[in-house]
Formats: sequence, structure tokens, C-alpha cells
Amino acid sequence: MKVKLIADGSAKWQRMIKRWGIAFLIGDDVLFDTFGDARVFMSNIRKQKINLSKIRHVVISHDDWDHIAGLWSVLKEHKDLKVYVVPHFKVELKDKIRSFGVTLVETPEPTMIREGVYTSGELSGSSGRGILYEQALVIMDGKKLGVLTGCAHPKLPDILRAVRGHFHQDIGVAIGGFHLKDMEPDQIREIVESLPKLGVCHVFPLHCTGRLAVKEFKRFYGEHYHHMREGDLIEV
Repeated sequence: MKVKLIADGSAKWQRMIKRWGIAFLIGDDVLFDTFGDARVFMSNIRKQKINLSKIRHVVISHDDWDHIAGLWSVLKEHKDLKVYVVPHFKVELKDKIRSFGVTLVETPEPTMIREGVYTSGELSGSSGRGILYEQALVIMDGKKLGVLTGCAHPKLPDILRAVRGHFHQDIGVAIGGFHLKDMEPDQIREIVESLPKLGVCHVFPLHCTGRLAVKEFKRFYGEHYHHMREGDLIEV
């Protein structure tokens, strides 16, 4: 399954100017998250020659601003869509999505988006902001699963365990925001070194993973650590 990184904001200066967030294209018909700056998102769509008329599914990991900004630009132009959100998505945002005339799908449990692509269903975890709810995207296109995370607020190992427990397969590839940017080095090391036990062979840390965590992934995973840039296309 082909995965393209449409947009990624990972640095402190990008967060300061709100060029922050993440967005992926899976195949040619599924969007996963829509970045935190709609202008950047739509500009990258044009630069990367992505045909939005082919999009049939938009999966939003969670309702933080840096994952939904480009959504409204997509919904203005394209109505034959299903938008997948977790039940704890803000009510006012659910209502706004429905107002565009598209189909809103809530995903309390793992749900098939289309053949080979699934949501993890709603997962939760505690943080400094209280309980946060999120879903990951799961690609089932081979012997091992690929898992894409928006921010991994419910903690990356817990997300991967939940996915593996439901689909009864190891996770071969983990891609996305891993939300380790505010953790201490020992905590980061513990999480990084726990992932092979879940079958994770390749990692693509992006967005809110954090500079120290990226260095640790690079040290621990070596040639199986991968740096992904906007516009890059990989096979999962």
C-alpha cells in the first residue's frame, strides 16, 4: 500500500508559526489528517499533484487544531466523502462536518475504511490535558501491519498493543507523530526499546516525536530508522 506524506510540521519554529501538524495520503483515495495550516496543506496538494476528486475517505486522528485545518477546504469542494472521527470528537466539529453534506462516521471500534485500510477505533490515554481520545490508521497489506499515528497521545506502545490485539498480527512499520517531545531521555529510551517486542521493524518518526526521540530512534533502529520528507512516497 502506498503512503505519501503530504505535510509535516516537526520543528519548534514551525509550531510558533502554526506550520505544524501532519497529513498523509494512503493509496489515492484516503486522507489521514489534514495538517494545521490549510494554506500549506492545499499548496502541497497542488505541488504533489494529488487529485482530490479521487478522495473517498478522510480519517481524522483527533480534534486538535493541527490535524483538522485543511479538512474544511476539502469538504467545500468534494461532497462524496465519508469522514471518520472518534466518538469523543468535539460535538461542534461533528456538526460542522455534517453541515457540508458529507457522511460522518463515528468509530468507537476498529472499522474497515476500505479493503486493506482500517481505523484502530477510539483509544484513550491520560495526559497533562486530561484524558485524550484518538484513533490510528492501520494498513493490512502483507504479513505485518503498518500503523500510522497522528499524535499517539494514548502512548505509542499502548496503541500498537491494542492494534496487534485486535488484528492478531505484529506491527512491522510505525509511522507518524509519536508524541515523545516532552518526555525525559530515560522514558524515551524505554519506549523506543519496547517496540521490537511488538514486531516493529521500521520506524518513520514525524511531527510531535521530538528531536531527542528522533535521535534515539536513529541510534536504536540504525538502518531501519527512516527520515520522511513532505512529498515522499513509500510502500507499507
